[in-house]
Amino acid sequence: MRNKGLKPDGDSIPSFDEVASIPVSRRSPEDRAQDIDDVLTWLRNGKPDTEDPTGEFKKIDQMLPTKKSQSPEDRARDIESALDWMRNRSPDGVEEDDLPFEKLGSIPVTRRSPEDRAQDIGNVLNWLRNGKPDTEDPTGEFKKIDQMLP
Repeated sequence: MRNKGLKPDGDSIPSFDEVASIPVSRRSPEDRAQDIDDVLTWLRNGKPDTEDPTGEFKKIDQMLPTKKSQSPEDRARDIESALDWMRNRSPDGVEEDDLPFEKLGSIPVTRRSPEDRAQDIGNVLNWLRNGKPDTEDPTGEFKKIDQMLP
């Protein structure tokens, strides 16, 4: 365009949008291949703890669902991919087990007897059969729940 003496209009040039970053593994392909070999050896030898000193293979193997007719090589690749993903997402030096554990307070739960539940079911059914009158729903709970349901 410049060599021909043409000048672009300011409105016809599209603006540049920033492209999101592409996820890149922090480990080299050789390290990842070694991890696949280690996982495959671990799988073929019956998953001994001696070949999984950190316990990472076992933990991921228990979490990942097995696929129908999955070969050991495919399983090793899946475990290594999950392991690589976790290593790239985890802050350096901080693992899930290292985070402080906070206890949650108890949730108050009312214990109702089977007779009380049967009485509630009877009350709701009568309320529905009688056309949902306010006289059979003194607390307004039936109406509130009825409005929430599709």
